[in-house]
Amino acid sequence: MTMAPPSRVRVLLISPQGRILLFKSRCTQPSGRELPCWTTPGGACEAGETLETAARRELGEETGITNARLGPVVWYGEDGRRSGEWKIVFKEYFLVAHASSEDVTMDGWTEHERAQIVDWGWWTLDEIRGTSEVIYPVGLADLMAPILVGDYPHEILVLPPI
Repeated sequence: MTMAPPSRVRVLLISPQGRILLFKSRCTQPSGRELPCWTTPGGACEAGETLETAARRELGEETGITNARLGPVVWYGEDGRRSGEWKIVFKEYFLVAHASSEDVTMDGWTEHERAQIVDWGWWTLDEIRGTSEVIYPVGLADLMAPILVGDYPHEILVLPPI
């Protein structure tokens, strides 16, 4: 798989307690069918934005966190499953960020986010491994284990397409 130019960023937001922030979305399709799943904060890069700028903007909008310490981009993945009937392949870069607290606010959510996001929470690796809920990227707990101890890949890891 060839990595695409930056178009979407996902933020692997880590709390001081070593937990990862996830949002549960309805993923409502044109037919009205829902494909609920959990994902990390993030979204589309706007024109002219770097991944870092987009990550900071998305974090501010989705969490109210504006002072996260950004780390490196660690993964790249293509996901055609989450969009369902839309048949869009998300081409996403995953960037590490460290929050100074687990305080989150939804004050910056758009109408779309308010309609689609049904839950959120800080998850431990054991909770991620133990859930039957759908979480993207697939294998998040195993992928995050080295990140949580500061062992970042030397090159961006390309995730298997889904």
